Amino acid sequence: MKAALQWLGNLVIAFSIGTVVTLAVLIGMLWWKGALADERVLGMLAALQGIKPAPPQQKAKVLDARSEQPSLDQIMEARLRASLDLDLRESAIDKSLGDLRNLETQIKAESTRLDQWKTSFDQRVTALQSAATDAALLELQRTLEAMDPKQAKDQIMQMLEDPTTASDKPMNDVVTIMKAMPLDKRRKILSKFTTAPEIEKLHAVLQEIRRGTPETALLNETRKQLQQQQTLQP
Repeated sequence: MKAALQWLGNLVIAFSIGTVVTLAVLIGMLWWKGALADERVLGMLAALQGIKPAPPQQKAKVLDARSEQPSLDQIMEARLRASLDLDLRESAIDKSLGDLRNLETQIKAESTRLDQWKTSFDQRVTALQSAATDAALLELQRTLEAMDPKQAKDQIMQMLEDPTTASDKPMNDVVTIMKAMPLDKRRKILSKFTTAPEIEKLHAVLQEIRRGTPETALLNETRKQLQQQQTLQP
C-alpha cells in the first residue's frame, strides 16, 4: 500500500513537472511569435480584472526605403500617356475652335445675304410706291387740266391747306404737278390767284419750284442715307 502511494505521488509530481514544462514551452512559442506583446498582455490582464481596454492607436505609416519604386520605363510610360492625353485635348480644342470659326463665317455670309435681300426688297417697294405716286399725280394733273382754271385753282388751294406729314407733303405734290403741266394750262390756272392769301400761297409754290422741290429734297435724303451707311460700315 505504501509503495502504491509513493508511485502515485511520483506520478503526480511527474505530471506537474510536465505541465509546467509544457506551459513554459507554449509561453515561449507565443512570445516568439509576438502573441505576448505588451499591448496584448496588458489587454489580457485588463480583461481578467474586468477593465475595458483602451482602443488601439493607429500607427503612422512609415515609408520603407526598401519598398518597390517605379522603374524608369514606368515613369516614361506615365509621362507619355499624360502627353498623349494633353495632345488629344489640344486637338479637340483646336477642332472646336475651327468649327466655331466656320459657323461664324456661315452666320456672316447668311447675314450678308439677308441684308442684300432686304435692301433689294426695300428698293422694289420704294420703286412700286414711287410708280404708284407718279401715276396718281399724273392722273391728278390731267384732272386739274380738264377743270375750269378757277375751279382748278380752288382745288390747289384746298390741297395746300392739308396738313403736312412724313408720308404726305401736299406742297411737293402741287409743285410736281405744276412743273409737269403744259405752259398754257399752267398760265390759265395761275392767273386765277388774285386775292392776297392766294398770291401768298402762289409765292410759296414758286419758291419751292425755285429750290428744285421735290428733286432736291430727294437728292439730299439719298445723300444722307449714303453717309449713314458709310458711317456704319466697319
